[in-house]
Amino acid sequence: MRFTPWKCPQCGQSAAGTVETVPGLALLTIDESGQAEYAGETTIDWNGQTSCRDQSGKAILECPDGHQWPAERDD
Repeated sequence: MRFTPWKCPQCGQSAAGTVETVPGLALLTIDESGQAEYAGETTIDWNGQTSCRDQSGKAILECPDGHQWPAERDD
């Protein structure tokens, strides 16, 4: 695959990767009265991972400095 642009428009560094969304289930403990607290653990659904895209469908890239920008992806 190829991304255009593949270098950060702000600092000129190459992209470190694509910004992703990964769904997860934050586990709860619920007592008999219905009071809930987070259990301190989240199970991640890696098969549900998707690349973030802008409104026009371009992938969102990020450089090592944390700058993000949209880029066309050609396979």
